[in-house]
Formats: sequence, structure tokens, C-alpha cells
Amino acid sequence: MRKFATQSCRFMDAYHKGLDGKQAAWAAKKYRGHRVLPATLMDELDHTKLI
Repeated sequence: MRKFATQSCRFMDAYHKGLDGKQAAWAAKKYRGHRVLPATLMDELDHTKLI
């Protein structure tokens, strides 16, 4: 239950930062921060060409 809640928080943060579903799934899997994704996420997405 706690694992689902933490992953849901990461997805909400990704959607709040303007990512779509595919990008949010990639970011939530790659980054294991404390309920939020890092501020450098958009730079990382530019390098991987997911945007």
C-alpha cells in the first residue's frame, strides 16, 4: 500500500511538471526520490529525446 502511494506521488509530481503519460512512467521508474522528481528532470528528458 505504501509503495503504491509513493509511486502515485511521483506520477502526480510528473504531471504537475507538464509530462505526459509515457514520460511520467519513465521518470517514475528512473528516479527514486522521496515522493518527488528532481528539478533537473526536464534537462534529462531533453538528453534522452522523450519530449
